[in-house]
Amino acid sequence: MLISLHWFIFLLNLPVATWNIYRFVMVPSGNMGVFDPTEIHNRGQLKSHMKEAMIKLGFHLLCFFMYLYSMILALIND
Repeated sequence: MLISLHWFIFLLNLPVATWNIYRFVMVPSGNMGVFDPTEIHNRGQLKSHMKEAMIKLGFHLLCFFMYLYSMILALIND
C-alpha cells in the first residue's frame, strides 16, 4: 500500500496490524498460540474472544467492500 501510495488504506489498516502484532508478541510462553483452546474455557475468556473476533470480522467486511469498490472504479475509469 505504501509503494502504490494508498495512504488512506494504509492508515486504515495500521491499527489492526499493530493490534495483531501486539497480540502475537504477548502470547505467554508455553501456549499454543493467541487463542489457546484450553485457556479460553478455563479462564472464561470465550465472550471477550468472540467480541474481538466479531469486531475484526466487521472490519474485514468493511475493507473488502472498500477494496471491491476501488477495483470496480479503477476498471470503469480505464
